[in-house]
Amino acid sequence: MPTSVASRPLAGLCTSHSQIPLEHVDVRAEITGAHARVICTQRYRNHEPRPVEAVYVFPLDESAAVCGFAAVVGGVRYEGVIKAQEEAFATYDDAIAAGHGAFLLDEERPDVFTASVGNLAPGAEVQIEVTYVAELAVEDDSIRFTLPTTVSPRYAPPEDRGGIGRPAAEILNPPRLPNVPYGLSFTARVATPGRVRRIESPSHPISVDLEGDGATVILAQQQTALDRDLVLLVTPGQPAAAGVVLERSQSGRIAASVTFRPTGTATRVPADVVFVVDRSGSMQGSSIEQVRNALQICLRSLEGGCAFNIVGFGSAVESLFSECRRYDDKSLAEASSYVASLEASLGGTDLLPAIEFVLEQATRRERVMQLVVMTDGQVTNDDAIIDAVRRKRDRVRVFTFGIGRGASHHLVKGLARAGGGAAECVYPGERLEPKIVRLFRRALTPALGDVQLDWGGLSVASVPATVGPVFFGEALRVYGFMDACKDGVVTLRARGSNGPVSWSLDIRSADLHHGRTVGALAARARIREIEESGAWTSDRGSRQRERRQDRAETEIVRMATEYGLSSRETSWVVVEKREVPLTEELSLRRVPVAITNGWGGRDGMEQTGQMASLLGASGTFAAMRIPDSAPRGARMVRGAAAGAPIATGRMPVPEAGKGLFGWLRRSVREERITPAGAPSSSTRALDRLIALQRADGSWELDQALADVLGASLADLVAATAGASGETHEIRRAWATALALVFLENHAGAQRAEWQLLATKAQRWLASVPAVPPGGGAWIDHVANVSI
Repeated sequence: MPTSVASRPLAGLCTSHSQIPLEHVDVRAEITGAHARVICTQRYRNHEPRPVEAVYVFPLDESAAVCGFAAVVGGVRYEGVIKAQEEAFATYDDAIAAGHGAFLLDEERPDVFTASVGNLAPGAEVQIEVTYVAELAVEDDSIRFTLPTTVSPRYAPPEDRGGIGRPAAEILNPPRLPNVPYGLSFTARVATPGRVRRIESPSHPISVDLEGDGATVILAQQQTALDRDLVLLVTPGQPAAAGVVLERSQSGRIAASVTFRPTGTATRVPADVVFVVDRSGSMQGSSIEQVRNALQICLRSLEGGCAFNIVGFGSAVESLFSECRRYDDKSLAEASSYVASLEASLGGTDLLPAIEFVLEQATRRERVMQLVVMTDGQVTNDDAIIDAVRRKRDRVRVFTFGIGRGASHHLVKGLARAGGGAAECVYPGERLEPKIVRLFRRALTPALGDVQLDWGGLSVASVPATVGPVFFGEALRVYGFMDACKDGVVTLRARGSNGPVSWSLDIRSADLHHGRTVGALAARARIREIEESGAWTSDRGSRQRERRQDRAETEIVRMATEYGLSSRETSWVVVEKREVPLTEELSLRRVPVAITNGWGGRDGMEQTGQMASLLGASGTFAAMRIPDSAPRGARMVRGAAAGAPIATGRMPVPEAGKGLFGWLRRSVREERITPAGAPSSSTRALDRLIALQRADGSWELDQALADVLGASLADLVAATAGASGETHEIRRAWATALALVFLENHAGAQRAEWQLLATKAQRWLASVPAVPPGGGAWIDHVANVSI
């Protein structure tokens, strides 16, 4: 009689004597505004002479609401049914024991799933379809679509390596191979507000077909390795507007999606900031290099009155200072030297002790601590880490960065949600610095308080029940369930540093329509809220044990079954009834996954020579800018490289007798320092310039600055003396003016990276006392430049 995976130990890595039953993965996505509907089709074939049970662990978007599961066998389609997890497994197990076909989809984490294909007959083929809808992140003026394709190796603490049943270390760490025989094909239809203006991918070469105001995106290669996340950045012709979307589900229940775009100006205040930096072995290569550059920018974006620390983690925790230290030139110099020498040399990704170390220090601080966590997010105990932050969220705000080609978005985004902060993900080839400056700006801004959502008298269950955090200029999306809909107004209220603020949106019952997206996303958001509330915990041991059903579990099952969603309490199951049941013993085949490209410093391109030829020196692909004159139906294949470092060269010096103010005006009109095609430094001039800034925002007029500017220090000193004397403060003011001109003139494309530190430099310049006649004009001029 066939035996399922539940009734015997799992086999190890497939050997050379067994075939990998997964043949191909095809993904088709519909991207509409800031939402996506995705169908992922996995094709399995049994190449062996006996029946097999295939088990495949694969990732999905962390925000995905898995709302469909089906199997196609011999041209016949079988639709899945959502059941409580243990009931679904019993249905699957009983069907296999009876010799029928069975297919199961389990959620291990919100971003990791397991597909089980049971009783696949010799020579038979089956296609498994997984359908989900997902919210898409909005980054400045772009919409970010991410398709995870690989489950990176995850660090497991001792408690996740043993116990009764299958430990988390085994569930979340499938067998891996350098290369696997199955690949990915991908198609996305894109529709945005207004005509699609730009499509780019930092991860893969793509081909774009223009169709009316939309576009169709496919991979430039017919088949691509599943060894890195696929990322699309879509820039719409019109920015997504604030508004309310109303949808009625098949059950008749009404769900609302409400998007606010709060406007206003926040005042930066001194803060206690701790940078929690992943220094595990998986961060080797470009990841740790990006972190070093980003930290240098963040350090110089701190304000007077701030205190800070840097805590690295791996198998051990390493802290720069024993406590947060006051931000000044001495602590900045010590931190800069420390950051320059950071290496990914601390072993495994044991994040929890580092978080507990920082949280314990936060309880002793008067100010709420701002945590900036940088990690590739590959652990098995993500629930425990998120829960630790949730329990201390009154003492910390957490801002996270997911780095690399296979970071766990559940950990990265879950930490930010628990800590009332925000999350960003950066792919190799993307600049980390602009993202970290954007997030760092929020960390230095007081959070809006007393946040409330007022539905104007309508009876609505808000999701989440507690709204926040609210950041000026950033979209805020909330959901609501209602039994009846009528016209009204929904208002977001909060208290800022200058008093109460509010934003209102109209609810129009005439806009109500039938659909399957908003309700699924609202239900998924409610399930996630329960899972991360502390009323529910995933530490229950094996799924084969009888488990206590508490109120949290009951509500998750009720919500998931009503809307047909996967969760960690519900699973999808399909049974293929057979006229002639199979009676042979099953062979278990755990499908190996490809090792994540770039993991642990493995940055080599491992797909094809063609793909490598499409890569530039920076490892990124150029954006597909769609010109207004492009004819509809045109195809554009992107293959040019982008992201070259800023060139360096010799800075022009003032002409004799012309004065500094005139030189500044001429310098601002210069277009570049180095002629096109000139070799560039391996370290960007921008990074070198940033590393020289002092804590108060100024620069010293020294040889290091002259080297960055490509000028003679003697010439710069002589020009300074001729215009305004030789006091140390005047020399620093001159050096600071030069640095600001350089940033504006030669790093304008990287403005987001240096805007905070330039603002601090301008404030310092404005505070410099009056200088001898003839010199004040240039200080005033540079201090008032809008940067």
